[in-house]
Amino acid sequence: MRILIAGILAGQGGIQSHIRWLAKALGEEGIEVLVLSLGTSKSLPIDESFLKQSWNNNVQLRFCAAYQTTTSNRNLGGLRRLQEIVEIIDEFDPDIYLAIGTGWNLFIPPLLSKAKPIRIFHEVMSGVPNGWQDSRWCVKLWFDEVIGQATPVSQAFSKEFGWKKEVSTLPAFPEPLEITANLPEVTAIKVTKGKVKAALFSRLAPHKQAFWLVQQWSKLKEYLSELHIHGSGSDEDLIRSYIAKAGIGKEVKCLGRYPEGQAYVDLLSSYDLTLLPTIGAEGAPLVLLESMACGVPFLAYGVGGIPDYGRNNPDVRVVAPDDIRFFEGLEQITSAFTKGEIDQRRLQRFYFEHYSYEALKISWLNYLKAIYQQKQHNVAMPLMH
Repeated sequence: MRILIAGILAGQGGIQSHIRWLAKALGEEGIEVLVLSLGTSKSLPIDESFLKQSWNNNVQLRFCAAYQTTTSNRNLGGLRRLQEIVEIIDEFDPDIYLAIGTGWNLFIPPLLSKAKPIRIFHEVMSGVPNGWQDSRWCVKLWFDEVIGQATPVSQAFSKEFGWKKEVSTLPAFPEPLEITANLPEVTAIKVTKGKVKAALFSRLAPHKQAFWLVQQWSKLKEYLSELHIHGSGSDEDLIRSYIAKAGIGKEVKCLGRYPEGQAYVDLLSSYDLTLLPTIGAEGAPLVLLESMACGVPFLAYGVGGIPDYGRNNPDVRVVAPDDIRFFEGLEQITSAFTKGEIDQRRLQRFYFEHYSYEALKISWLNYLKAIYQQKQHNVAMPLMH
């Protein structure tokens, strides 16, 4: 089986992490994989040292950066890039073309290619279109399969994009902290209401509601002893200014960009609870998986694919995106802390059973093998008269 994974590999976001670790998982099973990185002229560099350490000879990497264009030759540059992508697909001749992300260069080339792979799209965002110019409308026209990274995402994509066939659900690969760092040996502990140390790890964009959270400190301090905001973004200065003016800097801190690897695990594990009151069009935020991997419960709004994380998971709380519901959820989870009803070890086991590298590797292999075998079966069937 030959699989071409197309998407933007440069950078450190969720899509990049998913592509890297999915390619590694497939390559380990002897599957021939080509990762086609559709960068732009502004793309961040790719850490090729990571790839050399993580991938084996079964995984290839091809770049297709944007051609430099001017006003007079912009269309020509776009056509040259499109032609290059098509040629790469033809040369590799994949059995499966797996598109992850958005962009016209992700969806049009497999239609023009001489190769005839199974075309699969993995929706790793919310499943909601960004207007009629959204490139994901192409999926409905000429892709064979759609996977959502969470059940609500799959449902939203079918409804919003008019996809009539079945949509499968497979989570995206997070950075597997059990591989890249040493996870803590979690113990079940009680925490008294009012003594809970909480944090938010996120990009500090308005829809993530970190600023709203800080503004609620007069209410939050009934439940929490400290609130730390980790991340950077447009709201960072606003948050810092509010903390200073309100004189709450002893309990509420905005600490900027958070580290990676072992330092991130150690930092995350130092908290009792993580919070994510996002109201944005989320996919399934990987930071919540990382919290579970460290045995740290979370309270989050049930937008996008987040409800999947709370299903059959008694050690977290997922509530409707509403101020009142947020504080009801906070009351529930801090009371559960006090009563010893939160089991951090059980939470970490939940992560390993459902979202660890090995668990996701098995799920993806089973799915892709089934799709490939179905194609082989259909090709082998004789024509019926």
